[in-house]
Amino acid sequence: MKLERRDFLRAATTGLALGCADPGGSLGQVSGGNITGDLQAGSGTLRLEGKLKSGLLRLEAQDFIDRADRSLVIRGNLDSAQLYSAMFSYQKDLTAFSLFYDGNHSTTMTLSNSEEAKIGRLVVWNDNEIPQIFRIDKNKVMDKDDLKDLVDVDGKTPDLVGKRKPPSFTWLELESVFGSDPALLAFSRGRRSTHHPREEDKLLEWICKLLSMVPGSLLSLSWLGR
Repeated sequence: MKLERRDFLRAATTGLALGCADPGGSLGQVSGGNITGDLQAGSGTLRLEGKLKSGLLRLEAQDFIDRADRSLVIRGNLDSAQLYSAMFSYQKDLTAFSLFYDGNHSTTMTLSNSEEAKIGRLVVWNDNEIPQIFRIDKNKVMDKDDLKDLVDVDGKTPDLVGKRKPPSFTWLELESVFGSDPALLAFSRGRRSTHHPREEDKLLEWICKLLSMVPGSLLSLSWLGR
């Protein structure tokens, strides 16, 4: 298990304009006028390896946090199966966008609150199919450990797999294998979610819980608690 932390990288420039960062992380610079720039970032990379019932899982997670917003990308290999889970959350999970990909097919989701405190909105795309739109009872999500029998308030069943063929594992198994790893705890800055929130926070973590239960999802490992 390995953690690489790059918190609060700062670069100040005078008379220089910072250009684009290439995929390798270098910054391009071009000469300019009397300009002062200040770049601050908080990011980290985590690598984990562990044995699941269905095989050996190797994963690499990268995140970026800016105030109450967070982006997270986790790539994994479970034996020969490729896994990809990505998420961007706005204002401490007020709204979230996520993508799950297995090398051939994808499931894309957006989740947000609605005008009713106990009801959330869910939009799902499998590959390029017509979007599915649902109204989700947050309490029912929080009371589940899997997606079996999950229906929305109108009786519709979300398809969160489509043509993907995710390996057989659950978020509970991920918790059992990796949950107490020191590198994972450091990656989460001491705020890692236990998925058992206080009663007053219960409805605030429905997005975390639902995305953790998506087949093939790796997101449960590095969700931040409140």
